[in-house]
Amino acid sequence: MFLRTMALTAVAATAFAGAALAQSQPYEQLRPAPDGWTVDLGVGALYSKDSNGDTGSETQVVPWVSTNYRDLVYLNAIDGLGWNAVKTDSLRAGLQLRPRFSPDDIEGLDLDRPDFGADVAAYAFQRLPGNIVVGGRVSRDVTDVSEGTEYYASVGHQRVTPIGLMNVSVYARGGDAKLADAYYGVSAAEAARNGIDAYSPGSGLQGAGASLFLLVPINDKWGAGALVNYERRLGDVADSPLSQEDDTIRTGVFFARRFGG
Repeated sequence: MFLRTMALTAVAATAFAGAALAQSQPYEQLRPAPDGWTVDLGVGALYSKDSNGDTGSETQVVPWVSTNYRDLVYLNAIDGLGWNAVKTDSLRAGLQLRPRFSPDDIEGLDLDRPDFGADVAAYAFQRLPGNIVVGGRVSRDVTDVSEGTEYYASVGHQRVTPIGLMNVSVYARGGDAKLADAYYGVSAAEAARNGIDAYSPGSGLQGAGASLFLLVPINDKWGAGALVNYERRLGDVADSPLSQEDDTIRTGVFFARRFGG
């Protein structure tokens, strides 16, 4: 349950697009970067369908905590611990130590699921005209959970609307065979225990999706957010017997307060 809650917290954090994305992606700044540390504390309600385990749908109340030092060093549930080694008005690049949450058990199956782990990632994002940001990251497991490598690329646009700050993005992710096998492979022993076929997925594209975030300021310290996220599994992971449903949908609403800055 702890890992489940933490995984939902990571998804919930994406609702605060103006705060979280600003740390690693160079969207146009609405106000100057903080002179020192800031801390954001919040809570939200998140509905998720098929989140990491084909276990149906669930709604939970989840917390949100993030810290940021002058948009150079940051810590949050999405990106983990990050450092903007290159930080200009239109370019950000750096390193992250990212959490990788354990997937849920799949009802009716006795499987050896991966433990909680961590990846080291290198990223770069460039802002184009029209406040469009493109970029991606490459990350690799450093905790011997999968020893796999993941690739991620995204295109996003952010603008101020009469309601609040809106961010729309599309993304794709892929990985090597080690990563796919750790989360979607079925060993011979697991196949025998569960009466399903053994399966060894290969490398390639693993998923693609789209997200919409809306951040509504209440005052200088308080804000409310909402998100809608859709993702579809692709390639060998979609063909896995463990992927009983290839579509994932997440929606949520959130409130947060900023301290410092």
